[in-house]
Amino acid sequence: MLKQNFLFQTIQSIYVSEKSNQSKENNVLVLKVDKKATKKEIKISVEEMFKLKVRKVNLLNVKGKKKNKGKNIFFKKNWKKAYVFLNSNQNLDFLNNSA
Repeated sequence: MLKQNFLFQTIQSIYVSEKSNQSKENNVLVLKVDKKATKKEIKISVEEMFKLKVRKVNLLNVKGKKKNKGKNIFFKKNWKKAYVFLNSNQNLDFLNNSA
């Protein structure tokens, strides 16, 4: 059994956008992950936390945006996005959990 700290440090949050909602229909889960996380670590974390079978993982480094606030210019932090492809019979649906 892996430590809970490892699982929660690897996966930071589920990334919600219009594109990620469309990809959910194709059994693709989009996650915001730690910048140092590898594909193997993400696969293990998803399988342990959500009890799903992962087919493959693609990673994408997202560059932080430039923001202006008055005369000041600052940059948002860089982060890493993971596209987790699930097996065809797997599904993760938070909204339709009716009791």
